Parts: sequence; C-alpha cells; structure tokens
Amino acid sequence: MYQGPKDYPHEFKIQSLKRYLENGCRCNFTAKELGIPESTLRGWRTKYMAEVKQEIKPNKKGKKDYESLLIEKEKRIQQLEAENLILKKSIGIFTRDPQQK
Repeated sequence: MYQGPKDYPHEFKIQSLKRYLENGCRCNFTAKELGIPESTLRGWRTKYMAEVKQEIKPNKKGKKDYESLLIEKEKRIQQLEAENLILKKSIGIFTRDPQQK
C-alpha cells in the first residue's frame, strides 16, 4: 500500500545532509542509516547544494571575496606609494637652494 511521498521537516533534511557529509558523501550508507530512500537524500543534496552555490556567488569577475579584497589592497598600496613619491619630489623641489639651477 503506497502512502505517497513523505514531507520531512526542513531541520531533518539539513541534519541528514550534515550526516551525509560526515559519512564521506556515501549516500547509500547515510540513507540506510536514516531510514529514508536514497533517491530522497540525493534530491535534497542536489536542491540544497544549488541553494548554497547561489548564496556564495563569486563576484562579477568570478573571483572569491578574499581575492578581490587582496587586489583592492594592492591597488591602494600602489596609489599610496605614488603619492609618497610625489611628496618626496615636491620636498626636494621646495628645499632646493633657489640660487642653484
């Protein structure tokens, strides 16, 4: 007698996926351990992994946040070094003896 698909609570799905990952991504073992069909666990894995990938989107250039931050910091360092060089040159100009050419 077929009862139709079960509606599992969201928390149970998340805990099942955590156990799946802890078991080394062995779907058949985890499903048997939890007493659910293997196809159900695979479906949850597909659904929630897709959601996680959308939440952790890389930026426009396809780089991770820390890589973007590093690039931003390197640009700022270059800008500060250029400003420092300009200041050093201007100090040299203003402290030069006006009678020298």
